[in-house]
Amino acid sequence: MNTQTLFKIIGTVALYLFLQVFIVRNLVFFDVAFCFVYISIILFLPSNTPVSAVLLIAFITGLIVDMFYNTAGLHASAALLLAYLRIYIIKILFPTKGLETDLVISLDGMGMERFIRYIVILTFIHHFYLFFLEAGSLKFFLNTSLKVVASVLFTSIVTFLLHVYFKSLQNS
Repeated sequence: MNTQTLFKIIGTVALYLFLQVFIVRNLVFFDVAFCFVYISIILFLPSNTPVSAVLLIAFITGLIVDMFYNTAGLHASAALLLAYLRIYIIKILFPTKGLETDLVISLDGMGMERFIRYIVILTFIHHFYLFFLEAGSLKFFLNTSLKVVASVLFTSIVTFLLHVYFKSLQNS
């Protein structure tokens, strides 16, 4: 990883954290659909990023979100789970491509179908863990399941649109 890539990652982290904390935090539909675009930081890290670096970035990102949401580690633990499972999901979606070939995690590098599947699967894992951990029990199973499904759809759509928007800015 060269210096230019490192600065790009730091800029991306700062941008998505700013979006999450100051803008997207207030986007909630009917107290059911929540948007957590900060997971894009983890989703779109280069595939050749060492797992330890991905875990560290996820932990720091989750802690920063926890500080602003007053959630005492919920986002940090969900982000760590997401970062840990990310490599396995990539291997499942791309069994023939090893990570040695530097898979580009983007719409262009993965194709539309696999890119959307990648976003939805990892967003579902993150949200399922986050909301059920927040609920603390299965007592509110239906309400929590509704939150998971609605939030996965909301977050996935916003993540996809932001990715396309930022890519269009880079190309122009």
